[in-house]
Formats: sequence, C-alpha cells, structure tokens
Amino acid sequence: MRVSPSSRGFSLVELMVAVTLALLTILVVVQVMVVYEARRRTTTAGNDAELAAALGLFLVEREVRMAGAGLTLPSGLACNFGINVYFGGDTVSDGGLLPPFAVVDGGTGPDFLRVLRSDSAFGVAPATIVKSMPTPSSILTVDASAGLVQNDLFLVGAPDGNKICTLMQMTQDAQATGNGWNLNHNSGTSDYNPPNPDNVFTEAVRYAIGDIVVNLGQLGLLGFGVVCSDGGEPAHDNSCDLVGFDALAAPDPVTLATSNSIVPNVVDFQIQYGVAPAGGQAVNDWVDATGATWENPVAADLARIKAVRMAIVTRGNREPGAVSPAQLVLWDAGLPTERTLALTDEQRRYRYRVLTVVVPLINLIWSEA
Repeated sequence: MRVSPSSRGFSLVELMVAVTLALLTILVVVQVMVVYEARRRTTTAGNDAELAAALGLFLVEREVRMAGAGLTLPSGLACNFGINVYFGGDTVSDGGLLPPFAVVDGGTGPDFLRVLRSDSAFGVAPATIVKSMPTPSSILTVDASAGLVQNDLFLVGAPDGNKICTLMQMTQDAQATGNGWNLNHNSGTSDYNPPNPDNVFTEAVRYAIGDIVVNLGQLGLLGFGVVCSDGGEPAHDNSCDLVGFDALAAPDPVTLATSNSIVPNVVDFQIQYGVAPAGGQAVNDWVDATGATWENPVAADLARIKAVRMAIVTRGNREPGAVSPAQLVLWDAGLPTERTLALTDEQRRYRYRVLTVVVPLINLIWSEA
C-alpha cells in the first residue's frame, strides 16, 4: 500500500502543540523550583536564626542559674557589707556591693549582664581561717585547702556576711602545715593582689579566726552582652554577636576582639529583674535595671530579686523585600507591660526569631536572701 506524502512525520499544528506543552511544562517546573527555593531559603534562614537564639539563650541561662554559687549564706549574701576588688593596677571595687547577678541597662540598645559565681567544686564548702592576719597581705592559714591551686581566685569574708569581703588570687598551690594550710597571695605578683592593700582600699580588712575562704576557681565575674562589628548598636548594615567576657579584665567598651563570641546575628538582648515583696519569695513584679532603686540596688533590694526574664532576638539572611512586621514582641503581648522592638524598613528585609525565658536565681532563693 502506498503511503501518502501528507501522512509522513508531524504536521505543523502537531509541532506547535508539542512546543506549547513543552513550554508549559518548563514553566511549571521553573515555578516549582522558584517556590521550593524561596521556601528553602525561608526555612533555612528561620532555622539558623532560631538555632542561634536557642543556643545563645541556653548558654547564658546556664550561667545565670549558677549565679551566686559559693557566695551565699543561710542568712543571705556572703558580702552584704561590700567587697574589695583590685585588678591590673586599678581599684575595681572599694567596699562596694558586687551582687551575684547584675543587669546593666542598655538604654535604646541591648542590655548587658554580669554573673558572679564559683566554678569550683569546692565553692560550696568554704575553708575556715585558723590564724588571724596581722596585715591585709599576710598569708592566710585555713583548716582545709579548699582545692585551691596556683592562679585560682578566692574570696575572703565573715561567716555571717558582716565584713567587707576581699577578692584575692593564689600565687602558688595551697601548702600543708602542721596546723592547717597556708594560702599564699603574694602582694604585687598577681593582677588581683595589690602591692599594698592599705594604699588602694579605704578599709583593707585583716581577717580573723573563724572567717571563711571561698574558692572561686578560674572564673569569678563573667559578663554577657551584644557587641557589634562597628562598635555601635545593632543595625541593618552591621553584624553583632552575643559575647561572653571577663568583666574584670576586659576593657571598656568591650569589643569583638576582646571577648568570646557565643552566637552571631544577634540584634537584641533584653533583661528584667523579677522581684518579690520584702521578706517574700514569690515574684510579683518585673522591673528594668533603671531608676534610683534598680540601677544600683542596695543590699535590701538585692535580696528581693528572685528571678530574671531574658529575651534574645536573632536574624537570618537578607531578603529582596520586607518579610518581617514593623515591630517584634519580646514579651507580654497585648498587656500594658508589652516590650517590643521596632524595625526600620531595611531591618524588615530580614527574618527574625524571638526567644524568651524566665530563670530563677536558685542560689539566692535557697539562701533565703
């Protein structure tokens, strides 16, 4: 049978239909890929921000929970009368209060916090002085070594908290003697030991039999806050990290170079004290670290602080357009105490995650401070 020439191959109409179907298929595939990529970027950016927020808040929360470890007594704080602190040629504290936990309000920017605690397993078991000190720089003789070794920091005070405490540093390991252990803190040979305590402190204390020594280990006073690449506050055109630093040794202001980065892309860190009525333990108010009462609280007000509320805000990658609302809610949404973070048009081109946590100050609560 002879095939007509017109029945061979594809007709023009068939080719046009095939091309049209192919183009439609390509458009569908491209659209699916575009949507997938957009969702992937959104998910990835959101996950990165959320992981950073969770990790940063977890690490800070862990330190806050241990605030005051080794520095509290059944009657309250171990240093109710203040503390003498010397470092690197400067008098850091001349009998002033150095609370286990303190917030430095950042104004329009992120807050900073300081945590004082012992990181030694012996911090909860202080040694007792068995020989009075003839001078403030004399060797301390105690009934136990308290695990103290060279370069450890230790705090000396009264067992009832009614003396000014002094921060010192071991210049060699604790030495056993016939009647106890000698703790050497040679004057002028450590950043924490002044050449002559009488010259740098208004009241350089000579501790007596029965006073106590608390092993602080290698930590002492830790600081946490948000530090930016340009030294300013978080903005759309800089990068900022949540950092940790030695609150005694670090320069002021703290920089990325003089601190340890914890997590990147942090744009806010806000903290409030949870306070109870005098003599109570239940928190009935949340306050900023501002004003005459809470910027530098006295011992009676420190005893009312039972918890802290912290919020951290992190961001993901920059997007082509606005993807976030004009403001983020940090806590108490819809209430008169609502705390928000306003975003500029440029800042709205990032995706954010906000995490908030309430942390009890366990050591202060247990001490019935």
